[in-house]
Amino acid sequence: MNTTGTINALKGLSEAQRQRVRQIEAQIETMEAELQAILRESEPQEAVVDLSSRSIDQAQAADLRARLKTFSEDWERPEAAIYDQSPAS
Repeated sequence: MNTTGTINALKGLSEAQRQRVRQIEAQIETMEAELQAILRESEPQEAVVDLSSRSIDQAQAADLRARLKTFSEDWERPEAAIYDQSPAS
């Protein structure tokens, strides 16, 4: 329902009903914010690896990235998700 339709619908309600509508709208906004927070938390985080602490310089990192890229498409396929699971599960 658009804003005009909502305003027109509210005009026909009693004060108690309008108050309940406002309460429900507030609950919906709270739930939407909570949902967004949950979705943000579940997004995969980019892992930052300190390569210098592992004695890997920029040239070595570039070489490693190039070699790993050859199978990255296969690794990103949904069926490869099994490799992300712990062997104990």
